[in-house]
Amino acid sequence: MVDPINSSNVAKLRPQTVQTDGTAGTPARAQPGQPVSAVDQVRLSDAASVKMAERMADAGPPFDAARVSRIRQAVADGQYPVDAQRITDSIFQDYSALMR
Repeated sequence: MVDPINSSNVAKLRPQTVQTDGTAGTPARAQPGQPVSAVDQVRLSDAASVKMAERMADAGPPFDAARVSRIRQAVADGQYPVDAQRITDSIFQDYSALMR
């Protein structure tokens, strides 16, 4: 059974800017005709960029390497089932989405 989506309980976002001292302030407002990038900008320091890259590297690949290895072995052994109809349907579905 699927529960219906109730749009009346949608959370309301309350955007706030963060001051350099770490306190929340009032939301910044763009002037009409002014690009949003002129109001909100984010720039990571070189040290923060390096730390983020290190954390991503420590976390490992963004996929299940063990599963990829099992599938690779199944393909090599000729034990991986290939459903040509499913592949064809997927290709045409993607093509149809691109043409819209």
